[in-house]
Amino acid sequence: MHNYAIITYSQKYKFNEQANMQKYSFLIITLIFLVFLCSYELYQGFIHFRTTNLNKARDIADVTLAFRQWNSEAGEVFASKSRIKPNPYLDPEDRDLKIKGKELTRINPAYMTRMVSDILSDKGSIHMRMISDEPMNNINLPKQWESDGLSYIKRSNPEYSKIEYKGIDNIMFYYVRPVYIDKTCMQCHGYQGYKIGDIRGGLSLSFPVTIMHNKMLFITIMTIATYLLSAGLVIFLIISSRKKLIDAYQQKLDTIATLKTEIERREMSEKALITRTRSSSVSEILRLIAHHWRQPLNNVGLLVQSMKEDSGNNDIKESADQATNIIQEMSETINLFTSTVKTEGRRRLEVKDKVFEVLKLLRPELENSGIEVHINCMLGGSLNKKQFTNDDMIFHSCGRGNMVCDRSCGFGEIYLHAEESVFKQILLILLKNAYDALMEIDNKKDRRIDLVFEKAGSYCLIHICDNGVEITDEVKQKLFDPYFSTKGYDAGRGIGLFTAKSLLNTFDDAHIFYDDTNGKCFIFKFRAV
Repeated sequence: MHNYAIITYSQKYKFNEQANMQKYSFLIITLIFLVFLCSYELYQGFIHFRTTNLNKARDIADVTLAFRQWNSEAGEVFASKSRIKPNPYLDPEDRDLKIKGKELTRINPAYMTRMVSDILSDKGSIHMRMISDEPMNNINLPKQWESDGLSYIKRSNPEYSKIEYKGIDNIMFYYVRPVYIDKTCMQCHGYQGYKIGDIRGGLSLSFPVTIMHNKMLFITIMTIATYLLSAGLVIFLIISSRKKLIDAYQQKLDTIATLKTEIERREMSEKALITRTRSSSVSEILRLIAHHWRQPLNNVGLLVQSMKEDSGNNDIKESADQATNIIQEMSETINLFTSTVKTEGRRRLEVKDKVFEVLKLLRPELENSGIEVHINCMLGGSLNKKQFTNDDMIFHSCGRGNMVCDRSCGFGEIYLHAEESVFKQILLILLKNAYDALMEIDNKKDRRIDLVFEKAGSYCLIHICDNGVEITDEVKQKLFDPYFSTKGYDAGRGIGLFTAKSLLNTFDDAHIFYDDTNGKCFIFKFRAV
């Protein structure tokens, strides 16, 4: 992908990622708010339900205790015995009275409260009664919930209430109000040891609240449903608006990416055209040089051969042989230079031989710089080192190089389908890059290049490693960028590695990457044929 397109798609990816994060954040915040709102509404509904029933119980208790207080303060409240059954727990002498032929019976506060409670129970669902831990009538002994209420009140609490859910159709409200001893109570309870202000017992109330509960719950649920529907509508509108904005922005990014890709494609086409033109010019110049050099070299060769045949001096014959070897080597070097830039189309290449030919071109620079070259082979994950055969001893004078790979290593039988000139140019760029890195080391004895051949399945890898200056993480990210160089303003234009990677488009499946796991290496990976 083109650089501009990479930047644009990267911006698009970041925008989509940020938009998704914002969308999810918005949804999460909205859900949290809705959960809080629904929980608050349920809580408020419960508080309202409890408060309504509590106020109802308080009102009943207030009225009942008010009549009880009136009875207590009146002291002598009598009713006709024909209508009111006498209180069996009062002394008949103090209880009964006969006036003008009418028989009356005294009604004390507790007895009056119990009769009112019976009337409420008979006519409705409200159950009310007086309770005490020390009752004069065992019928006033508290039940378990009433006993819990009295215990709660005795711990300095003004009242006790609770809601009990016995079932979906059976919900009860319980209430206990304390009854305190006052002056009017001392007449009946003073002998029991009570003092003014003590808690004599309590007034307990219980009544069903199922209908009210279900009604309030329905109202609460409808309120929550309204919240949810409103929130859902708002969320839908917001997401729809955001989606339209995001789609519009992405369309703009796609348009920008297309335009930038087209611009870069044209720029690359222009660069490729310039490169082909220069390569064609260089190839033509080398062809002319080779044409003009070969004839003089052939003539020199014939003269040397003639001198050798005409001379009987062994020293002259030996010098003639040396001159013939030099002429032959110069002719082969011309062939190497012309093959490096000559375009002949893709064909089947023997990998190791072509690598050796490239190294032979660099031999003078390697020798003069004192760079030690090691060639190793890795097959099946193991490292095999073999001494050169006589046919492969082409680097015998390459500096202090220790060449340790031959045809028995296996790479003599590995082939690649590619243009010979392109393959050699990539190798030259990578080797020249290693050479430049080693030139920054002052001590010549420390300069070393390791050339490792590796077979991995259907792929072949050529590791070109050097022990030059380490590469920082910041530089690693820009190694293959055009016009990026760490060699200074006058040392290079920073297009070597970029050009090497650009040339990969002529291969079926090839890659160049940097790896410093086992040394500072550039790796050329390609598929073998």
